[in-house]
Amino acid sequence: MTEKSSSFFPKNVFGAFGILFFISGAIIPLQNLVIWGPEFVARYFISSDITAEKLSLVVIGIGFIMIIYGKKKQNQI
Repeated sequence: MTEKSSSFFPKNVFGAFGILFFISGAIIPLQNLVIWGPEFVARYFISSDITAEKLSLVVIGIGFIMIIYGKKKQNQI
């Protein structure tokens, strides 16, 4: 009698790495927001250059994709 628990925390490697990617991607914008202020961060989000803030958005997106894939994988087991 095994029950599937719907926990927020992942039970597989994809969910764990997804959370890791999400946290590591959120560090740079939050750090710049605290140190430099919202104008600085907003300017680099909307500039045409490739910046650390834009790359952190990509890392956060990859993290969300990994979490969703991990949840689907967990439901298949």
